Amino acid sequence: METLTVVIIEDEEAHFSLMKRAISREYPYASVHHFQDATSCLERLDQINPTVIITDYLMPGMNGIEFLEVLNQRDIDIPVIIITGQGNETIAVRAIKSGAKDYLVKSGDFFTLLPSVIAKVVREKKLKQSLYLSERRFQDLAESIFSWLWEMDVHGRYIYSNPVVEALLGYQTDEVIGKYFYDFFSNSDKQALKNKIYKIIENVEPMRLFDTIFIRKDGLEVIMVTNGIPFFDKKGNLLGYRGISQDISERKRAETHIRKLSQQLINAQETERQMISYELHDRVAQDLSVSKIECDMLLKHQPGLQSHVKERLLAISNTLQGAIGSVRDLSYDLRPPVLADMGIAEALKIYCEEFSKKNGVKIDFQSAGLHLFKLDSNIEIHLYRLVQEGLNNIRKHAHATQVNIMLMGASPNIILSIEDNGKGFDVKTREPGLANEKQMGLQNMKQRVNLFQGQMTIQSRPMQGTKILIKIPFKRQKSESKKAHINH
Repeated sequence: METLTVVIIEDEEAHFSLMKRAISREYPYASVHHFQDATSCLERLDQINPTVIITDYLMPGMNGIEFLEVLNQRDIDIPVIIITGQGNETIAVRAIKSGAKDYLVKSGDFFTLLPSVIAKVVREKKLKQSLYLSERRFQDLAESIFSWLWEMDVHGRYIYSNPVVEALLGYQTDEVIGKYFYDFFSNSDKQALKNKIYKIIENVEPMRLFDTIFIRKDGLEVIMVTNGIPFFDKKGNLLGYRGISQDISERKRAETHIRKLSQQLINAQETERQMISYELHDRVAQDLSVSKIECDMLLKHQPGLQSHVKERLLAISNTLQGAIGSVRDLSYDLRPPVLADMGIAEALKIYCEEFSKKNGVKIDFQSAGLHLFKLDSNIEIHLYRLVQEGLNNIRKHAHATQVNIMLMGASPNIILSIEDNGKGFDVKTREPGLANEKQMGLQNMKQRVNLFQGQMTIQSRPMQGTKILIKIPFKRQKSESKKAHINH
């Protein structure tokens, strides 16, 4: 049990004895110290360190309110209860304004009330100390972490900011307070983000992982990820939002660098495929064709050949014909020439037709809106590979008889949909294992989509087919924006 130490300043010994008895009855382990004047009490206050002080208003020398004023001057935070022999509203008001925690008149029930008043004052002191520790704890955390902690009202004005904002955005705390959240946004997406966040506030929803470009005071850009939650008053009315914003500029630059390296690697692979394709088509296939022609010439112009020799030459000719077809198919798969000559829509149409004939799968390919986009050869080959991977995956695993493919331009996205009527699968149980050998096709597709910061979703249920929906944002080339460089 926490020790209760009470100081009583009372010049009448009888009154002190009665007060001590009343306190001891409720708090048998309390330590009670008695002083007949305020000056004597002040001299020993540091040694006693009381939990609460009870002082009479009228005493020799210094009265109770003058005693409170001295405590305030010395910045001594000990709860004080003022008592007086006669009720006086003026004295009561002065006492409370001077910092007294309560005011009691020595009436008939005074000694009965005194223990409960002490309990109330001590409870309030503990609550105050608890609140102070909580505030201090928050303040220490807010000033020690390298993240921007903020609060804003229902209108979107900042009402609190920790000092870290100066390191992140170059503004001091008092420069941020009163500003709207969108005052620091980049002009490129300010209006869209402003509308989006006000919609969240209107619906009283949490803010989740907002990636936003902020403009520093020096004009440089900082990419921040923001999370926030609403807070309310006791009646449930929305007061505003509080949250945290973290600088992810370095991470975003690293992700961009990795994406560029991956893009360069895949581009190098495509270049190598193109070289191999030309080599197969222009040399290997030609050499095989010449060999077949030589066999056919021997069969045609050497009628005296023995029958078993003719049979061998005919078999070799047929084998060469098959090899020529395989080499040309391989060359076409590595780098379809029709892609450069006729564009992505026609190339995919031809590929789907040939795939359908070879594998006995009916394919309905449709394209629309692509004329609105000027696609370069890089994105065209990736779209081609996505369809190629999708159909190969269907051939290997889905056992489908019908595939519907739609490639369309719907600004600002290029949308690719691949839907089959195959055996399907449970996405929740199978998606974590997409990286295994059987599902490498889907994994490769996801990697390609990620290179273009696109989205790929898979919808499937057992025996109800599978639908893959891909959205790739189409972005025109822009000049590099200047980025902030902050030393953490």
